[in-house]
Amino acid sequence: MKELIDDIKTRLSAVTQLKTIDEDWGQLDYYSNSPPVKFPCALVDIDQVPWSDEGKLVQIGIASVSIRVADQRLTNTNVKAPTAQKTKALAFFDLVMYIHQKLHGWSGANNNGPLTRRMYRKVKRDDGIREVELIYTVEITDDSARKVPSKKRIVAAGLNITAEMI
Repeated sequence: MKELIDDIKTRLSAVTQLKTIDEDWGQLDYYSNSPPVKFPCALVDIDQVPWSDEGKLVQIGIASVSIRVADQRLTNTNVKAPTAQKTKALAFFDLVMYIHQKLHGWSGANNNGPLTRRMYRKVKRDDGIREVELIYTVEITDDSARKVPSKKRIVAAGLNITAEMI
């Protein structure tokens, strides 16, 4: 999981508009007027991973990856607002699309499949922060529980044998 989150954060670092790219540990929650991020931000988390057994202690999981994208609403989007203000406010949607273009179909580590977008969800807030959540899924192969055979040298009755032990 750690590797997947780090790979996604590294991939998002190419999105130069983002001022904060981090693991989501609740930075946008319960901080009222001053969340501990710079805007715009992208916060990455893995919400759940159902696993299936493939045999020989190998499992395949389908991870649900959440990307929370947020920015402060500082400009007007009213139809009568000046064009420059509306353009600046609507740039948030361009940012979200650019993030999607960087992630959809991209594979990080060798044991991961490509990310596939599954959902776009607007988060309702009452603090002037505009937030959307992008949900992606990715297939992960985990063989970390597989026992690595060790070699053991056996010398007995004039025989010198090297055997793999599990």
